[in-house]
Amino acid sequence: MAKTIAERTDEELAREARAGSRRSFDELARRYKRRLFVYLRPRLGSDEDAEDLVQETFLKLYRNIAGYDPAFKFSTWLYTSANRLAIDSFRKRSAEKGHPAAERDLDIPDPAAGVGEGPAASGLWEEARTLGGDRYRVLWLRYGEDLSVEEIAAVLGRTRLAVRVLLHRARTSLAGRLGPDMKRTPRTAAAGQAARD
Repeated sequence: MAKTIAERTDEELAREARAGSRRSFDELARRYKRRLFVYLRPRLGSDEDAEDLVQETFLKLYRNIAGYDPAFKFSTWLYTSANRLAIDSFRKRSAEKGHPAAERDLDIPDPAAGVGEGPAASGLWEEARTLGGDRYRVLWLRYGEDLSVEEIAAVLGRTRLAVRVLLHRARTSLAGRLGPDMKRTPRTAAAGQAARD
């Protein structure tokens, strides 16, 4: 019995999209639209800019779907493309304002914080957003998207060691902000909080 489109993995859908299935690509866009928005929003300063970049990312991927390598996770390819577009967007805005572009450690507050799955997760991610810059991004990619350290390194253009250090610092900072009851990873902290609710 064949899997329905909703039962297929991201990689299966990406392979089908690469073979010409618009429906499979639309399913990938549906799955990742909100998650990509949550990832990009703190970097861009407004909901509208984040929505525009989400659309631009999917348009770029659709045009370049033939370049998708099925040996890699679709989410790694997606977030790498989105990250590059966000850096380009920041550089362009900085050039227009006459400021040098500083592509690392952008710390733009997110007034739309609280997006997530349930109250515990949204509170956790709201606090994670206050870490700013790459600390939030590395936590989101690791625990929000379940990417490996190697995949995060590819997305952020950093070494695996740099990602491990950044991830450790982000977790330590987040644990310090959450207090002694929450000194666990974002995923386990959210699960523990949900169990208590």
